[in-house]
Amino acid sequence: MLGKNNGSFPFARSKINCTGYSGAERTVPQSTAILCVNQKRIQEEETMGRTKLTTEHKARNTHFTWEERLQIQYYWSGSNRYPRIRSAVQLGRILGKHESTIRRELKRGMVTHLKTSLEEHRVYSAEYAQNDADYKATAKGPDYKIGSDRLLIGAVEHLMLDMRYSPFAVIAHFDNHGWPSDTRICEKTLYNYIYAGLMGRVDSNSLLYKGKRRKPAGKPRRHSRAANAQRSILRRPREAADRSELGHWEMDTVVGPQRGSGACLLTLTERRLRLQITRRLGAKTMEEVNGQLDRLERDLGADLFASLFATVTADNGCEFNGIEGIEASVFTDAKRTDLYFGRPYCSSDRPTNENHNGIIRRFIPKGVDISLYDERQVRDIQAWMNNYPRKILGGKTPLMALTEEFGSELLDQRILEVLQ
Repeated sequence: MLGKNNGSFPFARSKINCTGYSGAERTVPQSTAILCVNQKRIQEEETMGRTKLTTEHKARNTHFTWEERLQIQYYWSGSNRYPRIRSAVQLGRILGKHESTIRRELKRGMVTHLKTSLEEHRVYSAEYAQNDADYKATAKGPDYKIGSDRLLIGAVEHLMLDMRYSPFAVIAHFDNHGWPSDTRICEKTLYNYIYAGLMGRVDSNSLLYKGKRRKPAGKPRRHSRAANAQRSILRRPREAADRSELGHWEMDTVVGPQRGSGACLLTLTERRLRLQITRRLGAKTMEEVNGQLDRLERDLGADLFASLFATVTADNGCEFNGIEGIEASVFTDAKRTDLYFGRPYCSSDRPTNENHNGIIRRFIPKGVDISLYDERQVRDIQAWMNNYPRKILGGKTPLMALTEEFGSELLDQRILEVLQ
């Protein structure tokens, strides 16, 4: 029976307990592997105890990976035991990305295939989408510093193609003598530009050394001649071995073809400053070698030759068997130098000289008769090597290092005449 309640509207008390909004959240565990929903939560609201299910979307990253593109392909086609899902919303929930991102990715990877009935149908291809993304990614990053700097490109072409310079020598030459333009690049950047095809006619084939060099296998052999064993490189002074002192040289010959004229080159390389002396020989004989050394001593004088050639380390070739002729002075009975021999079949005992012989091969390739080159051409190669910037010398040329060693006033002019 209804009664009065102090003039208010009469009502029957409800047994439903209505709670206000508390803001509390409780996490619902993942319920399905197909949707792969990141997180579900039930939010209590002020709706007579009713609950509302909401889904939280979080993008894991902005760019698609190859695995994610494969997932889209499998879901789109329903292959590899994946359920067929083509809804951008559901795919976004699976991959944790916005539906607009999914639609752009589907547009990127859509290709047209022909059925056996010659009917066209559109499918998503993960490989096509990945290739398109990789290609467009190459346009990222800042523009190349070189731009359209034709002055710099032309200077690099001249030094590398005409002068046979390495990328390091090119940069060192610009640092020593001035840059052709306002653009400045380092050695690594120049290598990158060459591989990218941005340096005009200069490409990877223009590089002098490619790949790794193999080290010789096996142990060095013993000397077969007692005279050579007595003058083994193991007996050489410490100053010659550690390159701490100027005046220690390595000696070898560079030969032509076996059926050629027999002409060859006598090469002498200073171990510390990388100075180079190259002379043309009519034949690979002791007489020719000793004769060239005699001419060097006459050009320099007995005292200067003896101070400049403290030791000479040669290989075990028969052209160096005239030990007394190599060591004896043409002016006095005194020795003009001390001769030592590297271990047989161990060219690494004369590494600097072997490296310089390889540089000479840039100008005189193997198999070419050396008699085709006159003395002036051989001296031009020598002058080029003595004016070539070296990384081991901090970008200086051997002649620059020699001038710093003695000073321009104290440097004997006869040395420069021999080296030029």
